[in-house]
Amino acid sequence: MNVAQERQAVRDAVVMRISDITLTTRGRSVPVRLYRPAHPDPAPVLMFFHGGGWVAGDLDTHDSFCRIMCEWAGCAVVAVHYARPPERCFPRAVEDCYAATEWIAREGAGLGLAASRMAVAGGGSGGGLAAAISQIARDLEGPEIGFQLLLYPVLDCLACNRSRKQFADGFGLTADKLDGYLGHYVPPGVPLAHPWLSPARDTCFNALPATLIITAGCDLLRDEGRSFASRLKKAGVPVRHKEYAGMCHGFINYPAANPQARRAILLCAEALARHFTEAGTSA
Repeated sequence: MNVAQERQAVRDAVVMRISDITLTTRGRSVPVRLYRPAHPDPAPVLMFFHGGGWVAGDLDTHDSFCRIMCEWAGCAVVAVHYARPPERCFPRAVEDCYAATEWIAREGAGLGLAASRMAVAGGGSGGGLAAAISQIARDLEGPEIGFQLLLYPVLDCLACNRSRKQFADGFGLTADKLDGYLGHYVPPGVPLAHPWLSPARDTCFNALPATLIITAGCDLLRDEGRSFASRLKKAGVPVRHKEYAGMCHGFINYPAANPQARRAILLCAEALARHFTEAGTSA
């Protein structure tokens, strides 16, 4: 093998290809980061909406999670850089996420994506966005989303439960910090019960995608995740709920320091891979 062949072999061994692109749709431009497996077959798609209280996160803060899902679950990941406050407030983030999801479902084949096999995911505020996008897609008969992965999601901005009180301070995400995020994100006069802000307050939970919800035992958002899982089950939605005792909000972001985080990441990848395999078999 000559030098040129050696170099080509190294390039062929790359497990994924990453590119930043801008989707132009619905009269707006939505930047996304596309992670594609190196294999040539059309890849199933995970739409990923980052956390950070709608305000602080970006594509780089959650880059490692997207890379792992791309490699371990064998899917493409489209991470959406939705508009954030103070420049753009609610409902712009929801509109950007849905517009990107709709564009990928419609045009993804041109990027080598099997957009007919689509899932959504997010953590914290991004988990709430993922849940909202699933509900909107169902209501508008939009993109067919087969699976949602919700990591310690914000699901009820008016929640008043045990975990909201027990972990309001001293466990990472505090009640004051969450209120501050909402103050930046939600304009005056907009009800926090709006289902795009509080998907748990939607009136219908039927016909939603199969779901994996991960909650943290020491997170003020814990109980709304538990409740959402229960309501999905009652509506006949296939759902798995896994709680990690002793963990705080955002624990999955620190796998190097925490074996629980590593186990949770593996669970996410296995659940996605299983769903995409089953969806491919039934297609």
